[in-house]
Amino acid sequence: MKAKLLIVEDEAFIALEIKTRLQKMGYEVCGMVSRGEDAILQAAAMRPDLVLMDICLKGAMSGVDAAAIIREKNRIPVVYLTSHADEETLERAKRTDPYGFLLKPFQEKDLRIGIEIALHKHAMERQLLESEEKFRLVTESIDDVFWLSSPDFKELLYISPAYEKVWGRRREDLCRDPQSFLDSVHPADRGAVRSLLEHPPFESLQLEYRIVKPDGSITWVRDRRFPVLDKQGQPYRLAGVATDISAQKEAELQLLVLNRKLQQQATHDVLTGLPNRRLLIDRLDQALAHARRNGGHLALLFIDLDGFKDINDRLGHTAGDEVLEIIGQRLKHLLRSADTAARLGGDEFGLVLSNISDRQDARLVAKKVLEAIFTPFMIREERCYISASIGISLYPEHGASTDELISRADAAMYKVKRSGKGSFGFYSE
Repeated sequence: MKAKLLIVEDEAFIALEIKTRLQKMGYEVCGMVSRGEDAILQAAAMRPDLVLMDICLKGAMSGVDAAAIIREKNRIPVVYLTSHADEETLERAKRTDPYGFLLKPFQEKDLRIGIEIALHKHAMERQLLESEEKFRLVTESIDDVFWLSSPDFKELLYISPAYEKVWGRRREDLCRDPQSFLDSVHPADRGAVRSLLEHPPFESLQLEYRIVKPDGSITWVRDRRFPVLDKQGQPYRLAGVATDISAQKEAELQLLVLNRKLQQQATHDVLTGLPNRRLLIDRLDQALAHARRNGGHLALLFIDLDGFKDINDRLGHTAGDEVLEIIGQRLKHLLRSADTAARLGGDEFGLVLSNISDRQDARLVAKKVLEAIFTPFMIREERCYISASIGISLYPEHGASTDELISRADAAMYKVKRSGKGSFGFYSE
């Protein structure tokens, strides 16, 4: 079943371009609006699976305000689209619990990944909420383990049949020895459970721990116990409910894994696993700050593959992806741990060389990069070669800021391209 998406973008041309991309990828675009007020109405009427929301909209209502209302009223996930935003706006956006940010202009692959991760995350959250509701209903119907004992838990007055399912042990055995349930508690959790039993029964307590069944399987339980007081306010009974929360723990684990993947996707290229342009810029900022403090030098290398289009056209996009993965791994293995190799997009890569002595260090690395890239590799049983054009900018020689170094390394790379390719060159006026 196609996912339904609502586009909120005040630039008609951009909105149409996004719609075309989404439809090519197999999604259903149920609407396109340019104002926050219209987005709220359309979201309520169309019930899309996901809203792609531009942060900066024309009109009285911003994308952030519209997203907050859509999330509160309709529980529909929102992914923000933005080309730039000030810190205050970004902080407001984060408070609406967005399901992702896509920086414009974005590639088709980034758009698909951002949408799929947002949809998956929303599905996981729904499962988690449904799981919690199921646990509540189960507790009310006494399908959880319900028990009633003396205040010191030495005499067991009642234990529900669910004990045999959750613990995998007979109720008769527990009635003879109430504290024998501890034998099934995971060794790492047993001390905490024993402390719970020793705690004076004057207040409600809760603990989550693991049960190891006779077959070796593990069940997570949430054990809640409550004192039953007499007329004088003294506990004369202890009641408890133990709920199987294994499914919830699994959902929490999957959500944690998904969040880690989201963080990885935000800073790394999906295909090669290398840092992306955003992370490269961040690393360059850090290296510059360090160089300024210590009077050091650094180099930025822009790499553009020569001949990549030929392989891509002859052997297909899958082969082209394999080439990019191979080149990415070669660059990664060339550098020191303090340096950064990144994929900037397409067949372009970037290297940040921190704390170098002089341009000779950059020259040596550039030569090694050319040699590594030119080393032949097998694609579809065909021996392939590829070369590269490399532009180099140096701090402080060619610039004192991130933007200057990037633009000048890029200019140097294009100069090499025009001069015959397959080489490297430093920036010159």
